[in-house]
Amino acid sequence: MQPTMPTPLLLILSAAGFGASPLLIALNVDHFPPWTLGALRAALGLPLLIFAAGLMGAQRRPDTHDLVTALVGGILTVSIPFVSMAAGMQYIPSGMGGMLYATMPLFTLALAALFLKDEPATLEQAIRIAVGIFGVLLIAGPGLIADGLGQAGLGTALTLISPLSYAAGNVWFRRRRKMAPLMLSAGMFLVGALSVWPLALLIDGTPHVVPSVYAVAILIALVVLATVAPNLLNYALVQQAGANKAALAMFLMPGFSVVFGMVFLGERLPLLAFAGLALVIGASTARIPARFRSGAALPRVPES
Repeated sequence: MQPTMPTPLLLILSAAGFGASPLLIALNVDHFPPWTLGALRAALGLPLLIFAAGLMGAQRRPDTHDLVTALVGGILTVSIPFVSMAAGMQYIPSGMGGMLYATMPLFTLALAALFLKDEPATLEQAIRIAVGIFGVLLIAGPGLIADGLGQAGLGTALTLISPLSYAAGNVWFRRRRKMAPLMLSAGMFLVGALSVWPLALLIDGTPHVVPSVYAVAILIALVVLATVAPNLLNYALVQQAGANKAALAMFLMPGFSVVFGMVFLGERLPLLAFAGLALVIGASTARIPARFRSGAALPRVPES
């Protein structure tokens, strides 16, 4: 199939879709409790992903290995992030949520160094991780220091669970046999819906109020524009330009999150947070000067 959309446009639209997620989550948690919102997001996104996977042609029937991959991947990249992000966005600005989510590549780098035998920790990685952690502290530190485990601190801590869990999912996928991306996404959304719904009913209870037209509209926007659409756009970007190019969407995402928060919610973030974000992105992408790099692996913690 010939490309139908320029790569830069694909990249921008993908990043904008991911970047709209914190804003739309923040708007939705005013109408749906976090567990219920996470369950709705997974359940409503599932049929759209199945439909998209069907358009890609016949899919290989999943075997036991694939089912385990989707099961663990669904918990790590759908169930936990959807709920923790919704819980966190009750207490912090949406732009801050986008910045915190952009730490995912840094967490992936750190977890890969710990748990992947073919990606041992090196001096270069140690420097990247140290710089990145300092950046995370600049983003999250003021809220945690000023508010402790109060609202801002709690929101920051809950939001950081999302990129950490997603990074763990990335490492999990790296250890597993590859699957068709859209079919894997559909399987993970199914796991997310089945795992979160019972807990949503237990924790949030059965909804007793019929949502307004506005509440339904922003829920649909979250599912379609900020969940399924960027997933499909990113898939197209990977196919058209490669995984490295597609990964740039994650670094553009917080910029869109900040702009959307400023335009639609009147948010203003401290300059220290932007400095921290720059360090996180730099630690995840910039090349370390040769004199600071070493091919030798650092000692690895023995596996239990």
